[in-house]
Amino acid sequence: MASEDITRGELQISIPWNEVETEQQRILRTFRKQAKIPGFRPGKAPEAVIRTRYAEEVRREVLEALVPKFFWKEAQAQDFRVVGAPDIQDVKFEESQPLEFRAKFEIVPDFELKEYRRLKVHYKEPQVGEEEITAELERLRERQATFRNQDPRPLDDGDIAVVSLKSDEVEGVPQVDQSETTLTIGSEETLADFTNALKGKSPGEKVDFDVTYPEDFGNEKLAGKTIPFHAEVKGLRQKELPELDDNFAADVGDFRSLDELKERIKEELYGHQRRHAVEHAHEHIIDELIKLHDFPVPERMVQDQIRTRVERTARGLAEQGINLEEMQLDWAKVGEEQRPRAERDVKAGLLLERIAEAEAFEADEEAIDAQIERYAQQKKMAMSRARQELAESGALDNVRSNLVNEKTLNYLFDESEKVDHHEEEPEAEATSSDKE
Repeated sequence: MASEDITRGELQISIPWNEVETEQQRILRTFRKQAKIPGFRPGKAPEAVIRTRYAEEVRREVLEALVPKFFWKEAQAQDFRVVGAPDIQDVKFEESQPLEFRAKFEIVPDFELKEYRRLKVHYKEPQVGEEEITAELERLRERQATFRNQDPRPLDDGDIAVVSLKSDEVEGVPQVDQSETTLTIGSEETLADFTNALKGKSPGEKVDFDVTYPEDFGNEKLAGKTIPFHAEVKGLRQKELPELDDNFAADVGDFRSLDELKERIKEELYGHQRRHAVEHAHEHIIDELIKLHDFPVPERMVQDQIRTRVERTARGLAEQGINLEEMQLDWAKVGEEQRPRAERDVKAGLLLERIAEAEAFEADEEAIDAQIERYAQQKKMAMSRARQELAESGALDNVRSNLVNEKTLNYLFDESEKVDHHEEEPEAEATSSDKE
């Protein structure tokens, strides 16, 4: 015997004739006022004539008015959380008889919420090391670097060559024609063919050479191509980095000392690393919740999530300048590839929603206002208009839902048992050895 699908519901609904007749009379009055029937003044045609002439239209409008109304009333009475619109079948609409129909629909399944407060989660409090602070200081020094012109001499590694650069015309490749540009000799960012051609050359010298671009070069039009170039060395510069001292800290920002700058860097690095670590922990929490709760999810919710993910993929490709028509993607296949992740997203959303209900979590109005204000600034509109626009599009409900989910995940993280996953490995190895 097949198991019952707890994501599907069905209702047999009967609407009393007096309700049907009342609605039918209302619609007939509307038709009577508007109908233009030969031989009768507007609004004066007999009801029998209206009933006969507009029978199908009246029937349709009665169904459109009453079927959704009574379906949602009964679904709410039976605590069904309906997903999408119902499939209406077996409609019986006869004079002086109750209006009957069957509704089939998908529902959010009911499931038992397991213990969720002491989940074991992989997380290690970030530790910012001196080498990370030093690396960030070096990046700041690079930004504050100055470039000093040097007396003419042969170019060497580390020198910044000031050159005019022109490429030959090659079909399908944009031509380079720059009267002055710079290349750092021997740098990782400079292709080896440029360095080999210019190294040892002095200001005033000209050189012709070929550059072969790697097959995996970022610009697809240049990848794997060999392009002839003509260059003239016009000068050379050297990069000078500022000293790491209190003056440097003051130049970078409003810092009274180098130590104060280091402390700020440490705080920012810690904040970034912790946000990253917590995000990973949140994903682990969701994985653990899903392991604890085995229940099916409504197919319509999965399809909606698949569509959202596919649209996001398409937008991302378009933003990269990729012509989607030329790619001739099998979007059905792309959608099916997204199914496992879509099912996970739907199940995670339902679990977080149930936990939020159990804990009585709600979105903070201040946080909602902050999201609306950000949207208003992006769209350059008043807050009131932004709120209305978000509400009408349904995006405001999404904002509330996302904020509640974030609050729920933060709560689960705070309540969880944090475990460094590296510390679990010896135990796992020992268990494996015991089995052998």
